[in-house]
Amino acid sequence: MILALLLACDPPMPTYIDKKMIEKAYVHGDTHIICGGLKMKDDGTRGAAADILATVEPPEPCLCEGLVRDGAWDPPVLRSMGKAKDDLHGGCAAALLDRPELADRAGLVNQLARIKAPAVQTRLAAAARDDADPLVRAAAMAILRPAKDADAFALVTAALSDANPAMRVAAANALAGIEAATESLAIAASDADPGVRAAAIAALKGSPRFADVACSALAGDTDSGVRAAAAATMSGTREEPVLACLRTQMLKEETDPGVRSALLLTLRKTSAPAAAATLCDAIPFWIRTYVGDDPPEREGPSDILFAQNDRDFERSYDCVQKALKAGGYKGCGQRYYINDWFHELGGKNAVPRRCDQPAGSGGGGGREITF
Repeated sequence: MILALLLACDPPMPTYIDKKMIEKAYVHGDTHIICGGLKMKDDGTRGAAADILATVEPPEPCLCEGLVRDGAWDPPVLRSMGKAKDDLHGGCAAALLDRPELADRAGLVNQLARIKAPAVQTRLAAAARDDADPLVRAAAMAILRPAKDADAFALVTAALSDANPAMRVAAANALAGIEAATESLAIAASDADPGVRAAAIAALKGSPRFADVACSALAGDTDSGVRAAAAATMSGTREEPVLACLRTQMLKEETDPGVRSALLLTLRKTSAPAAAATLCDAIPFWIRTYVGDDPPEREGPSDILFAQNDRDFERSYDCVQKALKAGGYKGCGQRYYINDWFHELGGKNAVPRRCDQPAGSGGGGGREITF
C-alpha cells in the first residue's frame, strides 16, 4: 500500500530546469517538469514553460499559479498566455485585475489584451467601464473595439464626457476612423483640455469634418501644442482645403517655433504638388519674419530651405534664386542665410561669409560677400 502511494506521487522537482529539459519533458508528456519551469529565475525558461502550458491538454493548474511572481505579475508568463484561446487555459488571468496591490495595473491591461480567452476580454471591458484607477480605465479603453462592438462603441463615446481628461483622450483615440463617431469627435475638438482637443483632431483624420476642424485649430487654437498637433495630423494630406490652410499658415506669422517646425515637417512629408509649391513660395516671408542674426541650424527643424530642398530638390535652385531676387532681407543673418544656400546649390554668387567672421576668413578672399 505504501509503495503504491509513493509511485502515485510526483518525483522530486529538480532545482534547475532549462528550455531543453522543458522540450524533452513535453515530448514525454511530463507536465510536472514543465510546471517546474515556471518557478525558475530565467525569464526565457518561464516563458517557454508557459508557451506549452497555454495550449496543453488537459489544462494544468500550475499555469494560473505562475501568473504572479514575487508579488508582481510575471511578464514572460503573461506574454506566453497570449496563445490561450479558451477560459480553461487563459481565463484565470482575468482575476489579476482584481488585485489592487499589483503594481502597474495599466501595463497589466496591455498584456491581458493579448489573451483572447472570453473571460479576460469581458474583464477588460469591465475595467474600461468602472475600474477605480483612471490609468487602468484609460488603458482598457484603448484596447476596446468600438468599430465592431455596439456596446463598446457606446461605452467609449460616453467616455468623451468623462470628468478625467485622460479618459477623454483614450476615448478619442479609440474612436479614430469610426464614421459614426465623427460628430462626437468634432465636439471633443473644442474640449477645455488641450490634450483632448489634439487627440480628437487626430482621430478625425480621413473624415469629412477633418479639414474644417484641423484648419480651425491650426489657425486659432490658443494652445501651441494643439496647433502643432493639428499641423502634424495634416501630413500626407491630399485634401485641397487642408493644403490651402497649410499655405495660409506658412504665410502668416506664427509665434511658436514648435508649430513652425511642425508645419515644415508636414510639408516636407506631403507628396501633393501644392505642398512643394507652398514651401517654395513661403521662403521670402519665412526668412524676413523668422531669421535673425543667427541663421537656422542647417537641416534643422526651422530650416525652410532644407525643407524645400528635401521635398523638391529639383526646383531648389529656382526657388532659392527667386527668393534671393525678391530681396527685402534685413540684417546680416537673413542675407547670409539665403546667399549661403544659393551658393551651395550652385549659384554664381560669391562665397558668403558668416556674420561673426572677419573679412577674408571664409576662404573666398576677394570673392567673399561683404554684408
